[in-house]
Amino acid sequence: RMYRARFEEALPDGLTIQQIRGKEGIRVREAYARASRETGVPWTGRSYQRQQWSVADPVNRALSAANSCLYGICHAGIVSAGYSPAIGFVHTGKMLSFVYDVADLYKTDLAIPVAFQAAADGAQDIEQRVRRVCRDVFYSQRLLARIVPDLHRLLEIPMLDQDNISWDEDEALPGGLWGPEEGT
Repeated sequence: RMYRARFEEALPDGLTIQQIRGKEGIRVREAYARASRETGVPWTGRSYQRQQWSVADPVNRALSAANSCLYGICHAGIVSAGYSPAIGFVHTGKMLSFVYDVADLYKTDLAIPVAFQAAADGAQDIEQRVRRVCRDVFYSQRLLARIVPDLHRLLEIPMLDQDNISWDEDEALPGGLWGPEEGT
């Protein structure tokens, strides 16, 4: 389901995980190529070396900055829903594997276009500009509000109807805060 959610068209039954990963690679490469065509920013491939940040071209620095912002908001959504950021389905072996899984659901629609547009607007202060635009785009797209329902849908967990919960009926639901006026 984590892979299927990335594709507009249904994946054929019977594909191996390697075949699905191959299709995912093609989808992401096409997103980079499309963003390059739309913005006029040359694209020679993803290149990032943490120790040599300034060596990367502006679009790769912008992509790293946009992805970092996306990882942060996805991490917040995952933790707020009570899930572990480390237990990934697609990515594994990292403390943020699930964060990377979830971020990949939104990366081609949000982070990649923001990064390429920022690179098209020039290299000066590109990381700072990307962070601001990500903030604005994530807000306008209501990304944080979408993450938990998307996770529940993917994990097939029914959503609680917050408006119809009687908080006094279920002892496992959070209660009120303790205060000295309650006498306990």
